[in-house]
Amino acid sequence: MRLEVDAVIFDDFGTLRYSPSKQEDIIYPIFRILTKRGLSITKETFLNQYFKMDALYRKRLTETFQESLLDNMIANVLESLGFEPEAHKSAIKESVDYGLSTRSVRWYPHALSVLSTLRKRGYKLGLISNTHWRILESFRTELENIVDVITLSYEHEYAKPHPSIFLTTLRKLGVKANRCLHVGDDPVADVQGAKSVGMKTVFIKRTNLQANADIIITSLGQLLEILDKKR
Repeated sequence: MRLEVDAVIFDDFGTLRYSPSKQEDIIYPIFRILTKRGLSITKETFLNQYFKMDALYRKRLTETFQESLLDNMIANVLESLGFEPEAHKSAIKESVDYGLSTRSVRWYPHALSVLSTLRKRGYKLGLISNTHWRILESFRTELENIVDVITLSYEHEYAKPHPSIFLTTLRKLGVKANRCLHVGDDPVADVQGAKSVGMKTVFIKRTNLQANADIIITSLGQLLEILDKKR
């Protein structure tokens, strides 16, 4: 089956990029920097409060798809423990920057070459990422040279499968839903979410999960086989 579309939108983690190995929870390097910046707080007290707020965040995300920024969560944790967030704004940013820098992330095989080929063929490209971790500016610059539109859930304030995040991206790309393809690895966030607004879908099967997508692939290179050169 071949798909005739004008634009292709990709999920990020699990679709284009992945973490190569199990890594320390990001909150631990964040805590280390906060204490280095002079915040007098015990590890147990900080972590207990953080994990309580994280559980509430995840519950709200599941129920409403409302997203929030990790930096703001850290600020809320400190405020709940009696600190003035505004007075420690730079320390919060530095700690989160450091935490993010400890993440090891790689592109899946063929990801960059597929994106480059699709752009050369004339397709508009977008990226929608569910993340409350802000991306570092260096990576944003890299992405801006690869895709036309970047929509991040923490900036949009709603995460996939909420329809607004797809509709906003379609509007920025200037394409109709039925002329756009969404590629992702999550049966609900990516496939159901994109279908709900009328987009065509490709499910990249990297696990045992099943999805009701228009097309199922096992590697990104297969996209080039199902997408004709744009006329």
